[in-house]
Order: sequence, then C-alpha cells, then structure tokens
Amino acid sequence: MTVTELITGALQDLRVIQSGEVVSADDAALGLSRLNDWINTLATERLSVYTLTRTVWTLVSGTGSYTIGTGATVNIARPTGPLAIENIGFQDTAPDTTIEYNLGPPLTEDAYDAIAQKTLTSTFPQVWYYNPTYDASGYGVLIPYPIPTSTTLEGVIYSLTPVPEFAAVSDTVALPPGYRRFLRTGLALELSSAFDAGITPALQVAAMESKADVKRANMRLSDMSSGVAGTLFGGAGWPYNIYSDT
Repeated sequence: MTVTELITGALQDLRVIQSGEVVSADDAALGLSRLNDWINTLATERLSVYTLTRTVWTLVSGTGSYTIGTGATVNIARPTGPLAIENIGFQDTAPDTTIEYNLGPPLTEDAYDAIAQKTLTSTFPQVWYYNPTYDASGYGVLIPYPIPTSTTLEGVIYSLTPVPEFAAVSDTVALPPGYRRFLRTGLALELSSAFDAGITPALQVAAMESKADVKRANMRLSDMSSGVAGTLFGGAGWPYNIYSDT
C-alpha cells in the first residue's frame, strides 16, 4: 500500500470521495501533511511504537556529554523523553570478547540534580542522564556519570524508534499487522475537519479499536525490579528472584 492509497481509503471512510475516484494532487498533499502531523504526535505515545533499536557509538575519553538525534553523535531518532530509553550502558572492547554492561534506564531529574560533583571522572561510567533538549538541531543530550576516561569503551543504548514520517505520497507503507487499519481510520479522523466531513459512529469505533489493537501488540515483557527502593528499605535490590528469595 502507498501513502496515496492510504489517503484515498481515509477519504472514502469520510465519504468525501467514492470508490473508483482519484484523489486530487492538492488533496493528496494535504493528506500527507496531516498524516505526518499525526505520526509526529504518535511518537509521544509509547505503545504506538513497535521498534526497539540497539545503537552503539564511541565513547571519547574525558567527554562529558553526547548529542542524540538524527545526524547527531548518537545518530538515531531523538528519544522523546527518558521513558523512551529502555536501557543505556556501555561495552568494553579491550577484552578478547567484547563485554556489554547494561546500566538500566537514565537517572531521574532529582537523582541527577543531587549529584554534587558532576565532573567527577572514572575509568567506567556507572549511570547515565538524559536531557531531552530541543533546539534548531533537534538534538537531546546524553550525560555519563562519572565521566569515563577509558579509551576502549563504546556507548550502548536501547531506545524506542517511532514510525517515521513519509517523504512523498508515492512512499510505500510497510508496517506490522494492525497498522494499516490504524493509520487509515486515524487519518480519517485527522482529515475530517479539513474536509468538513462528519465522523460516523462506526468510523469512531473502528479508529478506537484499531488503536487499542496496535497498542496491545506493542506491549513488552519486562523483568520485575524493586530498584533503588528495595535496597533503601531492606529489600534484596536488583537483580532479585521472587521464587528463590535471593
């Protein structure tokens, strides 16, 4: 399916065009713009994202921060916030076999603010902080702590990668099961005001059902952890096995 076919289906759902009619170039351009507006917003909805990407980059000795975003030092889609980063750590290439150390999600704002000596250095980092800055570059900032001094390290980040925007109406829509109906019915809702078209109850229900189906499919399994709270209040901390109590 192409973007043009997706827009055509959405306009048919709104009864703006009938079966067999061709979408005009102007209407197709408007549909593409509204589609990309909606996809841009979907990036903020965690369960609308189906892809988790592992990315590796070089850690430079003594460097205290790294930009992240399309074209940045960490060249991936900019995480919308700390919750878009599933795990972040580093790997050491010095041993014969590269060893990866996962350090968990980024620090909270309070935890990073509480660090008194932010320029402290060490051979390896122990935690990471993500500052979701946004300027003309569109980059966020990743900050390791302590600042690593080893020359054999690479950063490793596991981040959610949202559905990308489309460049042209001729682009192919190739997404997992459920997304075709989700995008068509959702786009119809987005276009309804532009074409002054009413939304039928059936279309409203279809959009809600398809969105719920996609979000259920995107739910991920995760290990249970008491994290820092378990250590502070007498628990076993992490990792902890609830079956063996160890």
